[in-house]
Amino acid sequence: MIKDYTKQYEVMYRDVNYKLKCKLSTIVDLFCDVGNLHAEAVGDTIEFQLSHGCAWVFYKYDIKIHRYPKYRDKIYVTTMPVGFKKFYAFRKYLIKSEDGELLAEATALFFFINIQKRRPARILKEQYEIYGEEGDMEVAIDMEKIEKMEREDHYKEFQIRYSDIDSNTHVNNVKYIEWAIESVPIEVIKGYEISRIKIVFERETTYGNRIHVSAEVREEENGLVTLHRITNLEGDELTLLEAHWRKVENN
Repeated sequence: MIKDYTKQYEVMYRDVNYKLKCKLSTIVDLFCDVGNLHAEAVGDTIEFQLSHGCAWVFYKYDIKIHRYPKYRDKIYVTTMPVGFKKFYAFRKYLIKSEDGELLAEATALFFFINIQKRRPARILKEQYEIYGEEGDMEVAIDMEKIEKMEREDHYKEFQIRYSDIDSNTHVNNVKYIEWAIESVPIEVIKGYEISRIKIVFERETTYGNRIHVSAEVREEENGLVTLHRITNLEGDELTLLEAHWRKVENN
């Protein structure tokens, strides 16, 4: 069984922002890609999951960015499965430069769900075997809670497009991050960059719906914290995010 899995990537022009730094959404896409490649390498393929009427879905993310890779940088992205706990699983991720500098790290929590019922399903016995797990974790990873919003300083609304939908027929998780970033003032985007983001995906949404993204901006000694609440127009809470921003010099 392959416990860790690493792939080299090159940061392409499509992956960067106007500062030629890798976008946060690209980093999350790389985490998803290397995680899928590892799962396929051990036999936990999408086809295998669908044959049992199930799929893995993200529930929580905690991502720390120490330094954003730049255009044409070659980076190494590693994923490490941590363990199972009945209905959910943990993975860790690392991004390193060619000379071994740690650029980013993340922890993710996944639920295994029954696609038809859209409810958590027991992880299959075969999955324990192919990942080399003899049983459940004794103690689950404690992922920090997201701070509670107190006010809505800014907001934006978005119409969900075909291109926002993934293979599970709901909005791709990266889109929520992009919407949250879009909801803060341009002065924040130009003067700061995200050093950490925590995300909880609470409810799915699908093509054709409109969503409302709230943002609260808090000034702190070392930068900013933005809190985000994403809802549908009926007020159902879809996703919560907490982003920590550090000041960027020489913009």
